[in-house]
Formats: sequence, structure tokens, C-alpha cells
Amino acid sequence: MRNALLACAALLACACARSNEPLAVLPEFSMTAVGPKGTADFGRKDLLGKVWVADFIFTHCAGPCPMLSTRLAALGRDLPPSVGLLTVGVDSEGDTPERLRSYAKRYEAESERWVFLRGTPEQTYHLLYAGFRLPLSVNPSAPDEQRATHSARFVLLDKNGAIRGYYDGLSDSDNAALARDARRLLEVGS
Repeated sequence: MRNALLACAALLACACARSNEPLAVLPEFSMTAVGPKGTADFGRKDLLGKVWVADFIFTHCAGPCPMLSTRLAALGRDLPPSVGLLTVGVDSEGDTPERLRSYAKRYEAESERWVFLRGTPEQTYHLLYAGFRLPLSVNPSAPDEQRATHSARFVLLDKNGAIRGYYDGLSDSDNAALARDARRLLEVGS
């Protein structure tokens, strides 16, 4: 497990160098989008045609999640409305639709723009590992606020569902770079 985490850290260190070429393309996936009034199926096809900023949280996190969500909300205010925000709940058992709705309300998430996803453990691991290429560990027997260990990175996706960069969600300079890169993607159309 430790070697796998070190390998992931090395991959992320390399991936942090932003380029004009996609770093990876998200595979097909299926999860549930939780909105203020209900749920809907959500997959790769729903990302296409729009630039997205993605992050990863769990609703009872005692670690970086509240700060990540605060920063994502700030990015949302700074970026044009055509940039979507995507939050993936990483605790399949704990991130119920009700909890995600409450969490979204706490951060004044605009439902037309900010999508909150949840899925089964298999769907969530698939999206994080095969898609975003980020680590995730969930311990269902741990206290709610310590259930998951996950990345504190923001991920920039282009209009083709391709990863264009990884950014430290807790870094002011990385958040500024992310905003700049998202605007650039809007300008070039991909």
C-alpha cells in the first residue's frame, strides 16, 4: 500500500507540470448527480462541451474538505459561469443525497453550475483511480469525520473530458494558475 501511495505521489508530481496536451482522458463512468430537488444519472457524456474544475470531498470531513469547498466556491465566483464545478463525494456510505444537499447549501452552490456526485464504492474508486488517477482510501468503520483519505487536488478538465492539469486546492498560487488555465481553455475552445 505504501509503495502504491508513493507511486501515486510521483505520478502527481509529474502531472503537476501543466501542458497544452491532455494528461489523460476520463473513461466512461456512471454516478448520481445530487441536486436540490432530486437526483439524476451523470456520466462522461455530461462533461463534454464544457470546461470543468473537479474536487473530492466527504461531507463529514474534519480535514481539508471544508477549505477545498470554500476555495472551489471562490473559484466559481471568479471564473465565467460557463466553467462547471464538479464535486465528487468519496464516501459512498456517508455521502447520502441528503448530506450532499446540505453540504451544497452550506457553500451556496449554484445547482445549474455546481454538480455533486455520489456513487457506489466501485463507481467512486473507478472514477478516482481509472479516471482522475488519484488515490482514495475509505475505512467504513472509522468515525464519520475520519472515514476517507483522498487527494486535496483540483483537476481541470477540458471540453473533451480530458485532464489538463492538477492543482493543489489549498495553494493560492495554484488556484490562481487554475483560474488562468481555465480561462485559456475557454478561449481556445478545447
